Amino acid sequence: MLELYPHQATCIDELREGIRQGHKRQVLGLATGGGKTVVASHIAVGAVAKSKRVLFIVDRIELVSQAARTFHAMGLRVGILQGEFTSYSPEDDIIVASIQTIAKRSAPDWVQLIIIDECHILHGAHIKLMESWNALPFIGLSATPLRKGLGKYFTNLVRGPSVRELTERGFLVPVNAFAPGADHISAILADVSAGTTTHGYDYTESALGDAMNRKELVGDIVATWKKNGENRPTLCFAVNIAHSKAIAAEFEADGVAVAHIDAYTKRDERKRMIAGFRDGSIKILSSVNVLGIGFDVPDAACLILARPTLSESLHMQQMGRGIRTAPGKNDCIILDHAANTLKHGLPIHFEVPDLDDGKGDERGTRKAKEKPKFIACSECGGVMEPGQFTCPSCGIDRPRRASTVQTVDGELVAFGNRDADERADKLNWYLAMLWTVRNSSNPKDGIAYHLFMAKFKGEKPAWAWKDLTPVQPTPEQARWIRGEQQRRRIAWIKSRAA
Repeated sequence: MLELYPHQATCIDELREGIRQGHKRQVLGLATGGGKTVVASHIAVGAVAKSKRVLFIVDRIELVSQAARTFHAMGLRVGILQGEFTSYSPEDDIIVASIQTIAKRSAPDWVQLIIIDECHILHGAHIKLMESWNALPFIGLSATPLRKGLGKYFTNLVRGPSVRELTERGFLVPVNAFAPGADHISAILADVSAGTTTHGYDYTESALGDAMNRKELVGDIVATWKKNGENRPTLCFAVNIAHSKAIAAEFEADGVAVAHIDAYTKRDERKRMIAGFRDGSIKILSSVNVLGIGFDVPDAACLILARPTLSESLHMQQMGRGIRTAPGKNDCIILDHAANTLKHGLPIHFEVPDLDDGKGDERGTRKAKEKPKFIACSECGGVMEPGQFTCPSCGIDRPRRASTVQTVDGELVAFGNRDADERADKLNWYLAMLWTVRNSSNPKDGIAYHLFMAKFKGEKPAWAWKDLTPVQPTPEQARWIRGEQQRRRIAWIKSRAA
């Protein structure tokens, strides 16, 4: 019996509370490594104890046997609904089915609870099933429930602990990311078309393949891995089959044990490659898509991102392959040749947003201005956060522009001017307040506005400052901000009690 961690038990309690409140369509947003399948197993066990039958739907054929093994380990009788391997009966506790087979053959109509794995990949067959069985409860599982319009089909979102929390608790490993040649990649991508894809709004694969499958870029991938990859077990995410094979060929020519794997790789050959990756005889697996979701090999301690993406969901699914724990694994190195981490951040920066109701811009649920701006260290390519002036990878200070003038609120004034220094100090405080607020559970810029007025005796921050990049506060600033927020909370509580 797989025991629950406290955060998993809490997720189940919140889903049950959602059912009590009348929600028959719920999503559990739980990060990679948080144990979605374990949670699903305990939900299934609870349903079976009440004489109910469960249907567990996966998006990919290779996930069927993986899920079936987990449910079998829980003591459940498991049936299979997947192509030629289909074998189930009403006596089974749970049926593990591929959505592709359901689309062709339908699903058993005697089940009473449906769990959809990777629900951010919602097929028409999923939607048809939900519409047909509108009286039955559905639970969707996803580490990245970012799909546009997901909120039209699910009415309640249960959030598990964030990637940052799971990393701090030791359930996931920290990452150290490098983005070599980021400026060059950005220039290349400027002419690549984008549109609606299976990943949402993203680059067009054919145009992206032409842009990225260049000899100099592929060669740089190999050179960077040999320099910074530390000979670790590595997964490489490529644009398309031709690109992946080109990367594999370049590694092979340099004497590195590598294998290319894609959707057309035969099952026995795929098993051989994964076994070789596990035992170390294959050092690098290069792929297109097949390693992004459900790849159950946590040994990977280095990721090569060679496929640029505008999809935060795809980015996080790929990053999730490297952050899971494994014996002897302390961290993961990200070699980002796609500049994805500069667009979307590191795993610890991801937080599950509200479900999208389908009414916003097709490019995603989160506005670009809400995302922090990451940069690559000019010395080593290490990814640095906003407000970080010393690179965590090489220890070199981020270069600051030396100037005899200072820009404050759109004005150029002489450096050292007293008024300018005072305004610069106030600007620094405001950006620190803005950083604190935007990284809190109530990220409203108006709170920073009122904190500033409290600090500077009613003076208002300049309007132009609101569009500047927030800066992490100094210890002194953090202490003052915490104290003022506490004072305001106490005052509010007293006013409510009066």
